[in-house]
Amino acid sequence: MYSFIAWLYWNPPKNVFTIPYLDRPIAWYGLLFVTGFILGYFVLIPILSRFLRQSKTINPIDVCNWPLLVQQLAHAQPSQSQIVNAIFKNLDSTQRSKIQSEKLDPSLKQEILKAINSYWNSHELTREEIEKAFPGAITPVSQISHFLADRVIWFIVAGTLIGARLGDVFFYDWGYYKNHLMEIFKVWNGGLASHGGTIGVFISLYLYLLYVKKWIPTFTFLTVLDCVVIPTPLACVFIRLGNFVNQEILGTPTELPWAVIFGHPVDGIPGVPRHPVQLYEALSLLVTFIILYTIWKKNWAKIGSGFFAGLMFVLIFLSRFILEFWKETQESILDSSMIQMGQLLSLPFVALGLFLIWCSLKKKHLYFDRHKQVIKIKTNDS
Repeated sequence: MYSFIAWLYWNPPKNVFTIPYLDRPIAWYGLLFVTGFILGYFVLIPILSRFLRQSKTINPIDVCNWPLLVQQLAHAQPSQSQIVNAIFKNLDSTQRSKIQSEKLDPSLKQEILKAINSYWNSHELTREEIEKAFPGAITPVSQISHFLADRVIWFIVAGTLIGARLGDVFFYDWGYYKNHLMEIFKVWNGGLASHGGTIGVFISLYLYLLYVKKWIPTFTFLTVLDCVVIPTPLACVFIRLGNFVNQEILGTPTELPWAVIFGHPVDGIPGVPRHPVQLYEALSLLVTFIILYTIWKKNWAKIGSGFFAGLMFVLIFLSRFILEFWKETQESILDSSMIQMGQLLSLPFVALGLFLIWCSLKKKHLYFDRHKQVIKIKTNDS
């Protein structure tokens, strides 16, 4: 028999402090929620930077001063940058005449971008060398990454909150909310579902893609998703810590030595030692982040689009499915004692993750097959 003294009694205040004069309390959950997204933002910036550097494409968003760029091309001298001169010579005579007269129009912008990208892709150059060739005209990639990360975070926050709220309403407690529709908008009273939040993020990322597509045509939905899913588990770690502080998403009773006794649990039954499933999930999310970040850091050669998204879905929702066995049964529209709603909703995401991994690996093998064929052709020619 385990000793009662080994169990942790947990009953912290829900509020960190109260804002003076406004008399508005700041809850631990809200603070941890914001902290998670801030950390995710700073992890996302270098991920976007690496993508922009490796894409070898100058997009409309990359040009911060078109008149200056045209001027640099128009007054290119043999003694100046070899890159600028080569790009200028690759344009046809009509385009060069327009540039020299500094007559800028949309079609000329497109041709200039094509010439820059064509030269870049046919030479062993870095993004920094392109930026140095057009000082003040090409925006540094770090600056663009901050812009993209700033915008996508706002889309994700909105998608998470709206999706998680509606997920809780329709998946878990529609019987109550259908008779109290105005209560749906009172998010400060609690009630967020992670599966609904995931669906909300999907929708918000699609809207974000439509927003940035005019500046970065090379962006695809899977590209954006791959960039975003790497810091996502880190942000979710802090959300689960917030659940732990709020004494919600409770575990089943246990006598294990690391059990936690909540002073004011949401089910109103204090004094029961429980599995700290919030911490179990936080740990699994942290491990998922470390795995994703390590693979990204090592820059595994030519990973197909969708790999990181697929791996995240498998790791997060498979662990979620397993950990549901140590969670108290939540009210839901599902009338079953065999499987919980959280487990049922996790299965499609695991299947989607496996499908994305399979597709990405197929793309990877296709790349290497084509690469081998190119090498073989060159060898035979030689």
